[in-house]
Amino acid sequence: MKRLFPLSLLCLFTACRVSTSSIELDAPSSPEKPTIQRQQYEYTGAGRCDTTTRRGISFRADYVLLKDPTKASQIINDSVQALVRSSVMGWLDSAPDTRQPTDLAAAAHLFAADYRRLLKDVGMVGGCWELEIKGDTVYVGPQVLTIRMETYANTGGAHPNTFSTYYSFDRATGRQLRLSDLVTDTTALAPIVERIFRLKQGISEEQRLEEEGYFAETGRFVLPEHVGVGRKGLIFYYNPYEIAAYAQGPIEIVVPYREIKEVLQEGVL
Repeated sequence: MKRLFPLSLLCLFTACRVSTSSIELDAPSSPEKPTIQRQQYEYTGAGRCDTTTRRGISFRADYVLLKDPTKASQIINDSVQALVRSSVMGWLDSAPDTRQPTDLAAAAHLFAADYRRLLKDVGMVGGCWELEIKGDTVYVGPQVLTIRMETYANTGGAHPNTFSTYYSFDRATGRQLRLSDLVTDTTALAPIVERIFRLKQGISEEQRLEEEGYFAETGRFVLPEHVGVGRKGLIFYYNPYEIAAYAQGPIEIVVPYREIKEVLQEGVL
C-alpha cells in the first residue's frame, strides 16, 4: 500500500473504529527526529464479543508507522502493516483462507468468519476469542529502526498466549534486517549469548541446559528466532516454548555492544 492511512479501505469489509495520533520520537542519535504516527484499530462489526453470552470476537491493534515522506519509510510502513495482518492470520483455527487480506479490516473479517465457522462446526469454542496486537519502537538510530510487537491471544485453548516479536529495518532502504545483517559471525556470537543467558538464569557452565529444564538441540545452545537492536545492546528474546516450558515465561537477554564489538556489522549503530 502506498498510502499510510487508507481509512476507506480499512472499513471496506467490516465495521471498525480507527484513530491516529502523531508523536515526536526522542532519538538524539538519529540524524533527524522522525515523526511516529500511531494507528489504533478496533473491530466493532457483527459478531463482536458479547460478555453476557460469551460469544463473538474482540480484536484490537495499536501500532506505529513512520510519517516521513521517504521511499524507505513507505517500505517500512508497508512491512509493518503486513506483519500486523500476518499476526492476525496466524490465529485462524480452520483451514487457511486462500485470500490474502489487503488491509487490517479484511484480516479482522477473516478472523471473525473463522470464529463463526468453528462455532457452527463444534458448538463450543471456550467463550469469546480475544486478540490484541501492540507495536512500538524500541530503537531508532541513524541506520537502524527496531520495532517490538506484543500479541495477546485467547482463542479457546488451555490458556491464553502472549508473545513478542522484534523486527529491525534499514532506515536508508527500508529493507528488513536479519541477524546476519547485524553480526558478521553467528557461530562466534552464540557462546557470548549463552554465557549471558546462563548468568541471568543462574546456570553454571558445568550444568547441562537440558537437565535444568531448558530446550537444547543435542545439548547445543540455540539463538532465539527474534533479535532486536536496543540502545544498550542486541536484544535476544525467547518466547514461551522456544527454549523453556510455558511456565518459565519469556526470557529476554540484552548483550552489551562492548561484548560483541568484534562480530557487530559495520553501520548497525
